[in-house]
Amino acid sequence: MYINFWYPIAISEEVKADEPLRVEVLSLKFVAFRDTDGTAHVLSDTCTHRGGSLGKGWVKDSCVICPYHGWRYDGSGKCTTIPSIGYDGKPPPRAKVD
Repeated sequence: MYINFWYPIAISEEVKADEPLRVEVLSLKFVAFRDTDGTAHVLSDTCTHRGGSLGKGWVKDSCVICPYHGWRYDGSGKCTTIPSIGYDGKPPPRAKVD
């Protein structure tokens, strides 16, 4: 798979703002979702914490949320919230999904 190359993964209408869409392309798993502005985002379908499927979680406030421990990722893949360190705590920079 080429990095930074366009691959069709879904019809636009399939990507919702209220639930993640799990897709598999060339044996790689991804999750697609929309933020509150309607912009579509695609990330790897693996939480950096324990490897949970982000596609089995939910979307809230422009973030996809891991169903296991509630880690939140924005459209860039940056972890914005880790509930166990508090909602005011700052996640480490390495907590980022590709």
